[in-house]
Amino acid sequence: MTEDELLVIEVENFSKYVETRKKDSGLAIERFAEMVNVSKGEISKIINQRKKSVSLHSFCNIAINSGDTIENVRDAVYTHRKLDLINNYEIERRTNFGEFMRSEIEGENTFEHILGKTGIEKQRLIDIYFNTGAPEPYEFLLIEKAVGKEPGEMMKAYVEKYPVKKGND
Repeated sequence: MTEDELLVIEVENFSKYVETRKKDSGLAIERFAEMVNVSKGEISKIINQRKKSVSLHSFCNIAINSGDTIENVRDAVYTHRKLDLINNYEIERRTNFGEFMRSEIEGENTFEHILGKTGIEKQRLIDIYFNTGAPEPYEFLLIEKAVGKEPGEMMKAYVEKYPVKKGND
């Protein structure tokens, strides 16, 4: 499946997940939006599948603030994606200085290790590390796994540290 085809499935799956969480809460869309700390407009766009991808902030906030777990929403949304780490990967060669920095300063969770373990394309990882790209929830889940964290552990910290700016912020 292409990346675009996977995104269509994930948007549909996330829509169904959010609609189910809203119905299970018994709340109107306004109250549900307040409860999960996601705007009413965003909830409406998710449910009506008017999104191009699954937002990391919406993914995390809806799961956690509706009383669910990251694992449950992961399993509901990413039904067609393998979220396994790669075991046999090669690290890109560095200069002597680069090798020194990796071994003495950076530790074992370097860009190259995450690139190798997750299988995320290099340009995509460059974009989310250094450019204007934002990680998709599945990419965040793979990175968490690659660095030995529990599902959602880093995601929650990231969403809290860098919340979505609302209209007047």
